[in-house]
Amino acid sequence: MTLSLRTSSLAVLATVLACGEAEEPATAVEAATEPAAAAADAPAEPPAPRDPFAAEGIEAARPGLRFGWPVESPHITSYFGWRTNPMTGIGTKLHRGLDLRGGIGDLILSIGPGVVAFAGPDLLLGNLVIVDHGLGVTSYYGHMHDILVHVGLPVDRGTALGLVGNTGRSEAPHLHLTVKIGALAVDPLWLIGAPLHGYPGLPALAEADTDVEY
Repeated sequence: MTLSLRTSSLAVLATVLACGEAEEPATAVEAATEPAAAAADAPAEPPAPRDPFAAEGIEAARPGLRFGWPVESPHITSYFGWRTNPMTGIGTKLHRGLDLRGGIGDLILSIGPGVVAFAGPDLLLGNLVIVDHGLGVTSYYGHMHDILVHVGLPVDRGTALGLVGNTGRSEAPHLHLTVKIGALAVDPLWLIGAPLHGYPGLPALAEADTDVEY
């Protein structure tokens, strides 16, 4: 009798365990189907916005860098282009930038956002700072009295780079500003304001010539 009860109990326990184990895979299958159902109910992602500049083939019209004046009170004393050699008074020389009058100690500002690529002495431009604006655009600030930045420093438009001075090949305190696009020196007024003289100006190859003032 006792043996029969034990046998019956073991049979019932085996049946319960078997049923429990049989239900676990069913629960796992149901859980696995829930994410799939949720994914099916999720709305489709909207398509990427259309780039009108690329689609219409007008990359040249895409808004780019914004530039400003490098001094607070602009007073241009020499424009970009050919001029009488200011050091000798004899012959003509291509001036690859703008000269802006200022007093020693006046702030010199970055014309746009970028990173300082050079800050130090130069044979012609004295204390010089060069800012790399990206997209092949660089700007040069020469004849500084003092330099206020260092190489690798990120700057924004209007960041103080240095102070107006009379260092290098210069006869009076002023800022010499050169802007290059790639290896070409271009009229800075193309970027910082409407040209005040005939358009177009005169692009010039930035040759490594010791007699060239950038």
